Parts: sequence; structure tokens; C-alpha cells
Amino acid sequence: MAMKTNIPEEPETEALMQEGVSQVLELAQENGVTLDFSDDSINEVEKMLAECHAEYKKAKSEEGFYGLGVMFGAYIGEVIKRKGLGGNWARNHPDMGEDSFPFYWRGHALFLCAWCHKRIFDGDGDNVAFKYKCSVLERINTS
Repeated sequence: MAMKTNIPEEPETEALMQEGVSQVLELAQENGVTLDFSDDSINEVEKMLAECHAEYKKAKSEEGFYGLGVMFGAYIGEVIKRKGLGGNWARNHPDMGEDSFPFYWRGHALFLCAWCHKRIFDGDGDNVAFKYKCSVLERINTS
């Protein structure tokens, strides 16, 4: 989901998301996965989220999984930033509410953490690699 909006400055949220990126990199390393901030690494994120979904179905509890969604969303935002495409994080969004963590990019708000939450909780119909391709790569190629 993308919504046009003004870009706020929130250093505390940026720092929180950087911590999320660090945690995802540690988790990936622990599981023998290489995340290199490339577009292709989003496919690895998708695989890791698929494993999270399987664990969520076994656990039958959302406990801990919300934080994982934020961490993986932070990584996707960092991939966009490292492409030299800018973007910044906010904690809240006027329409989507508190702790929705919009990523403001090119005049829109991308809800990258929500992409990851939906993938974890709802399954492969919410493939983040597909969403990244449609919402980020295709937007780059058409501008």
C-alpha cells in the first residue's frame, strides 16, 4: 500500500530501524543466509519469512512475530536506501495509525513492515519479493 504524504524527520525511529537491520543480519548469519542489500536478497528475505510463517502456524501465537516483521521491513527499507534512492522511516502514520512504521519514499508511504507482518501471519499469498518488484523496482524503471 502506498499513500502520498509529507516526509517527516524522526531520528529515533531511524535508529530503531537500523537496530532492526542489524538483528536481521545476525539472524540470517545464524541460519547460513547471506543478505547483501541487493535486490536479489529480497528473495532470501522471502524465504526467511516463509520459515517464520511455518513457525507461527506451529506456535499459534503472535508473540515475537510482530518484532520480526518490523526487523525484516527495516532490512527492505535499507535495501532501497543503499540503492541511492533515499527514503526515511516514521513510527506512526496519520491514516494507518501508531506503530505502522511507514517508509517515506518518492512522495509515497510504503508499509514495508506490514508487508512482512502479512507474510508471516497470512502466508505465501503475501510474497514480499513480489511486492518489492511491483512497488519498488517497477517504480524505479518507470521514472
